[in-house]
Amino acid sequence: MGMVRRWSPDEDRKLEELAKAGKNAFDISNELTRSTSAVRRRAEVLSILLTAKAWRARPSHVATHLERVAIDAIRTGRPFPAGVGPSTLAGMLDKGWIVPEGPRTYRVTDAGTEAVRRKIPSS
Repeated sequence: MGMVRRWSPDEDRKLEELAKAGKNAFDISNELTRSTSAVRRRAEVLSILLTAKAWRARPSHVATHLERVAIDAIRTGRPFPAGVGPSTLAGMLDKGWIVPEGPRTYRVTDAGTEAVRRKIPSS
């Protein structure tokens, strides 16, 4: 185990300033050259609230993981895995990725096939 680098009062002040400015743990860790987990732990010790990292929403034309596994299950005739429920199916119906073929049976459309082919954007 490596040496523990103690937090200085200046670092504590800087952490508090950056948190008040709306910076997240990742941004603060870069500024203070500390790990994100160290920043989160120190913020907790000092009762400083950190903002969550703002994630970009995935474009609606790219299938989520649940939509991908649902489309795979439809194609292979397997039951839907855990997590794929009525809201996932309703979203795919609205997007035109699947169409009903009978009671609780669906067919994947060309648009659904294309949505699965699209690359999932990173960060």
